[in-house]
Amino acid sequence: MLPKDLTKDLKDRLNSLKGQVEGVIKMLDESNDPAQILNQFKAVNKGFDKAQYLLLDEVFRKTLAIKIAEALESCPGNCGQEEKIAVIRKQFPDLNLYELTDKMKEIETIYEFLQTNTEEIMQTITLTIDNMVCQGCAEKITDILKELDGIKKVKTKAMHKSVQVDFNPDKISESKIETTLTKSGYEPKKLII
Repeated sequence: MLPKDLTKDLKDRLNSLKGQVEGVIKMLDESNDPAQILNQFKAVNKGFDKAQYLLLDEVFRKTLAIKIAEALESCPGNCGQEEKIAVIRKQFPDLNLYELTDKMKEIETIYEFLQTNTEEIMQTITLTIDNMVCQGCAEKITDILKELDGIKKVKTKAMHKSVQVDFNPDKISESKIETTLTKSGYEPKKLII
């Protein structure tokens, strides 16, 4: 659940602390100056405090922001979870560091619910488009379709002159998809498999 790019700095800091702890162990084995050992303990302790703050504020807070954005994208407004998402989104700027883990679990549960439920109601249509002659046409078709409400995913194959569209039939119909492409100058035909 935690993005690797967000945990990299934290892991680097923890590896640095690991070296400091090994240094303290070595100092204890060699019975070095007690004041120096105590100073190293304090340094390690401050390092752990900074690492914990980095974990909570940088890693957890940014991960929660990403998950809120994903949930909002999965639920444009009529998914049964929009109120919960709105509450977490509103609370987000004011969450203290120790509330983040609970909210992360909550938004993850909502996101998983959305993924499960939206996948069940999605339909797929594959259209052949004989006048899709280049990659530029494929990209234009993708852009046109992605602007339509209810389109989840668009996959064009210029070489095969086809487009596969995952859509929510409660929001958009197959005929609306075909009509939109026709009005844009393309000639879609439903591929019968």
